[in-house]
Amino acid sequence: MSDLPLSAQRADAVAEPVADPASAPAARPAAGEGALTRPLTRLIFWVASLGALAAAAVAIVAGAGAGWNGVILLSGIASVALLLMYALAAGETAGRSLLEGGERKRAGGAAATAMGLWPDPVLITDAQGRVAWANPAYVKLADTLIGAKGAGTPAVPERLFSGAGAGAVYRLNRAASAGETAHEIVGRIPLGGGESVVYSADISALDDGATLWRFSELRDDGSLDADTAPDWTDHAPVGLFSADAEGRVLAANATLRSWVGVGEDMALKLQDITTGDTADAFAQSRGADGVIRLDARLKRVDGEESPVVICVSWSDERPSRARAVVYELSATGAPPAVAAAEPGDASSSASALAGGSFDEMFATAPFGVARLDDADPAVAVIEDANPALLKLSGGAAVPGAKFEDLFDFGDDGRIDNVLAAALAGRGEPSEVRLRAGEDGERAVQVFLSPSRDGKRVAYVVDVSSWKALEQQVAQAGKMQAVGQLASGVAHDFNNMLTAIRLNVGELLNRHPVGDPSYQDLQQINSTVTRQAGLVRKLLAFSRKQTFRNTVFDVSDVLSDCSIMLGQILEETVRLDIKHGRDLPLVRADRNQIDNILVNLATNARDAMKSQGGGVLTIITEAVTAEDVARAGAPNPKDGDWAAIHVSDTGTGMDEATLKKIFEPFFTTKEAGQGTGLGLATVYGVVKQSGGFLFVDSELGKGTTFHIYLPGHVPSEEEETELAREEAAKTAEPEPSDLAGRGRILFVEDEDAVRAIAAKTLVRRGYEVVEACDGEEALEILENEPESFDLLISDVVMPGLDGPGLLKEARHLLGGARIVFISGYAKEEFSDTLSDDLEISFLPKPFDIQQLAERVKQELAARQRA
Repeated sequence: MSDLPLSAQRADAVAEPVADPASAPAARPAAGEGALTRPLTRLIFWVASLGALAAAAVAIVAGAGAGWNGVILLSGIASVALLLMYALAAGETAGRSLLEGGERKRAGGAAATAMGLWPDPVLITDAQGRVAWANPAYVKLADTLIGAKGAGTPAVPERLFSGAGAGAVYRLNRAASAGETAHEIVGRIPLGGGESVVYSADISALDDGATLWRFSELRDDGSLDADTAPDWTDHAPVGLFSADAEGRVLAANATLRSWVGVGEDMALKLQDITTGDTADAFAQSRGADGVIRLDARLKRVDGEESPVVICVSWSDERPSRARAVVYELSATGAPPAVAAAEPGDASSSASALAGGSFDEMFATAPFGVARLDDADPAVAVIEDANPALLKLSGGAAVPGAKFEDLFDFGDDGRIDNVLAAALAGRGEPSEVRLRAGEDGERAVQVFLSPSRDGKRVAYVVDVSSWKALEQQVAQAGKMQAVGQLASGVAHDFNNMLTAIRLNVGELLNRHPVGDPSYQDLQQINSTVTRQAGLVRKLLAFSRKQTFRNTVFDVSDVLSDCSIMLGQILEETVRLDIKHGRDLPLVRADRNQIDNILVNLATNARDAMKSQGGGVLTIITEAVTAEDVARAGAPNPKDGDWAAIHVSDTGTGMDEATLKKIFEPFFTTKEAGQGTGLGLATVYGVVKQSGGFLFVDSELGKGTTFHIYLPGHVPSEEEETELAREEAAKTAEPEPSDLAGRGRILFVEDEDAVRAIAAKTLVRRGYEVVEACDGEEALEILENEPESFDLLISDVVMPGLDGPGLLKEARHLLGGARIVFISGYAKEEFSDTLSDDLEISFLPKPFDIQQLAERVKQELAARQRA
């Protein structure tokens, strides 16, 4: 409070007291007041009394002799004397009252002046507890504490100290009612900087039930005795706090704050001062009837932990608030009262050790634990459950809940059938489905302890992550099997396909269009192409295909691919491409990105065919790593990302289909219309490119695939290559004549491929030297160094393979260009291709046209160099 301490303000206090203290009940004046006037008054009183008695006697005795006139006269004299006596007596009383009143008024004025100038707050309350008088210091205190300035009569002490000091004010009022004096500390007000002002109150009982209050100000520098705390709850031997449903601590007593090592001005959250699942269990206990027990570990700001028990009760108000008591446990885990048992009490010590060990393990166990009140789990009720089980069950495992209701037993319907293994008592678990609230169900294993005293303990272990891991391992096993199958057959299979394709190409040159054999040869060529595509898809899914990573703009790829996509889509499907701005460059295999776009477009076309067409929308945009993480990617690398969203308005997919679409050979198409490797290929290419692939789909509305590729900052060499590619786009097309001159060393371990390829090149004017493996090629180069214009080599060969040959013979090649051919290569070869942009790669199976074009391009590049 900014205007404290109050003693600093009282020097200029100008408030007037709210009432004249002379009008309030006061103590009696002293016995000697009016001593000078009382003797004369008493003398006159007694003379008049004696005269009245004498007149009365004369009237009685001598009245008869004087006649009736004498009696009347004497009676009149007696009456006058009696009246005079009464007047004197009344005059003494009135005079004394008048004198005492004057004295009291003069004394009251002096008291008002003295108490009004008193620096401490002073107050007089009447028998009903209402304010009868207050000095300016008290008025100022009331204004400061409750903001009652200008409100007339200041507030009573109960209002000024209604918080922690309410108990002290109550005790002071009770002492005043009994006519006693009393002293209490009634309130502490923080000043900041670790200091505070503490007020004490002294009361004295006055006449007619009135009470005089005097408040004194103490500066709290930490030296005050803890026993003088304004509220016993603040330093109670247990922690007390109130919290909302979000776990925010709304109020906490000093005991709890000292346990966690924080001051009064620091905000607390339950998840910050407890470990494990306690905060979640606390939130899930909301709505439960009665008091919920949570075994937990309290965490200090310095990291130290200690076992505690938290008892929580939720209010019915809205929003709901929790009131909680925190019992600190001893080092053994037992409550302090138990742990402090007499050393000689063996039963107490055993109880402390056993109970403490169990309670600490119970609270901190990473699996669910429940105490059951019956040995039969079919009828047992939960006596207590630890935080882990409360979280697993979505808040259902509260004391009083039926244990059987936590599970879904499926068609068996009986808990004893499902938990047969656990009930057998051999320590074997039973696997069952646990209802997990909003999270659906979880696979759990239930262990039951042997029955003791008609009760059991149930241990519930969450194995849902194990199940998911088993599925992932099974899926990884499938991928590995497919990868081994693909890599095992790819080399030999592609060699055979290459030989077939080259020979078919030669035959097509002899049997052009119009020849009866042309159609048959084209059918063979088409079959070879399909089989080669199948092998590529297997390699792509298993992430074992050979990549040539280059730096490019996704928008450029999409633009170049749009013509091909338009040919794939039917007339009933409209293609809508939207290019984003400021997309980062990416580093991937450009041809493979083309392939995944074609695959996705083909699937979208088929999905929209049944409903007569639709719209295929492809959107590119620049996103951040945070956007990729929100999409579901685990730990995406920092920086910019490029996103490609491919959406269709087709039939969509249900949840069961979505879980399987990336599995190899899974397809929803009719037999013979799909291999089930299209999306598997897309998945493999994206993952091998370092990106992420996600899919959203809704039945009847369509499907959207989200592709995220990491951005790449090009090196100087990569920027030069980009500039060269841009220049090549505007250059004149190369002549269609594939004949040429040059000396070529052709290295291939497959005789059929080597023979037909060499024959094809010789017919186009080239000089070809053949080698059956790397060792023979190295020997030729050593005998004829720098005599070749072009080296064409297979990658995978027995003995010295293609990359090994290049490493050994690089100095013998001179300026010769290098072309590697392969149907399958190890992952390291992809790195070699990506790092050395001077190396060209021609994947198998290739045809005569592709081989001749590549040779022509490389020899032309050698001449330009």
